[in-house]
Amino acid sequence: QAPYPARAPWYPAPGALSSEMLASGMAGYPYRVKVWINHMSNPVYAMAGFKNMALERLRDPSVVPLIVSVNPFINETSAESDYIMPDTVTYESWGIGAPWADVVAKSSTVRCPAVDPAVGKTAAGEPLNLESFLIACALRLELPGFGKGVITDAQGGRHDLLTAEDFYLRGIANIAFSGQQPVGEATDDDMALTGVNRYASLLQETLKPEEWRQVAMVLTRGGRFESLEKAWDGDQVRQRYTKPLQLWNEELAVMRHSITGERFSGCPTWYPTRLANGDAMRDHYGQEQWPFLLTSYKSNLMSSISIAASRLRQVHPHNPVSLNREDAHRLGIRNGDAIRIVTPGGNVTGVALVRQGVVSGAIAIEHGYGHTELGARSHTIDGQDMPHDPALSAGVNLNELGFADATRADVSNVWIDWVSGGVVRQGYPARVEKV
Repeated sequence: QAPYPARAPWYPAPGALSSEMLASGMAGYPYRVKVWINHMSNPVYAMAGFKNMALERLRDPSVVPLIVSVNPFINETSAESDYIMPDTVTYESWGIGAPWADVVAKSSTVRCPAVDPAVGKTAAGEPLNLESFLIACALRLELPGFGKGVITDAQGGRHDLLTAEDFYLRGIANIAFSGQQPVGEATDDDMALTGVNRYASLLQETLKPEEWRQVAMVLTRGGRFESLEKAWDGDQVRQRYTKPLQLWNEELAVMRHSITGERFSGCPTWYPTRLANGDAMRDHYGQEQWPFLLTSYKSNLMSSISIAASRLRQVHPHNPVSLNREDAHRLGIRNGDAIRIVTPGGNVTGVALVRQGVVSGAIAIEHGYGHTELGARSHTIDGQDMPHDPALSAGVNLNELGFADATRADVSNVWIDWVSGGVVRQGYPARVEKV
């Protein structure tokens, strides 16, 4: 049997892809999703075209029977969930992280709750959050790796995993004792100055007597960080990339497009903007009807979750839509005019910002605005209306202009890059109308 075309695209080159997860699960290809546990993800807002293409199916319990969102906020996706599990935010939670590769010194960052979490508590007194939810589910389902005596240390001792602290404090202990030598012990002054002394009893109850002050040391410093001098070998970084510049990727070159069967290029190559079946986008959406191309860029002040910060809104309250001066003059659009941007997927109305910093034929929309949730409208919880602020809905969201890839009739999804599997949010065909 000929393997091509597959019912839907497969992407062998990248790792796991959230871009295909829901579409595949809703279509039952390769298998159907029964329960979706969503932690802090917001595809209804953040995935270009998802709201237009898949929202009604997501709401259908015969398609996705159960949706549980674990989130500190009611965002555009958690608002569609069957259950919302509260979660803690950065200053209320434990955490371990590592910086991206451009940090040349070996580093691990940690955090501990600086304030008491503003969430409810379990019967055992644990805050309601992702960790307590996952542990409770695991214990109820009797999953291995959770419960009494499930963690084994290097000496063969066994320890419990019943709380977030059981997990994080032992993870921080691994950081404290890794490498050629462990970190030093935190003094009482170290702990008092940084507030870690509030966790002294917890550290002693959870860890061994010879461990807890080293873990406290990592907490007081916010992590463990290699000496900057050790990161350098003369005037070169010690952890340097030793391979030559790779102009040919053999692994990619032997892979095939799952719809057309064509081989991917193993070297940098130009292709016209393509849809899932290999068709050029302009063959479906001609330039005469759709003369502009949309582009999105990140704000230097506002992220997609910081719109509720009133100080940031005072500086940057909304995102005007940027047009090239020549294009605006031709269309009779002036700075501050209301304009409508239309694509094959939908339309939004915004405020024109006429400038030279956008190439002719392009429309630039700053990301992070145009919310319909996240405090932009009220919700009723236990008969009480929650506070809201219409100012949080300011601006436009380019992702509402996305559309389904018409060449994917069997397993429909939004427009996805044909090699990387990333959701397309640059180069959407569009036109502009003065309101």
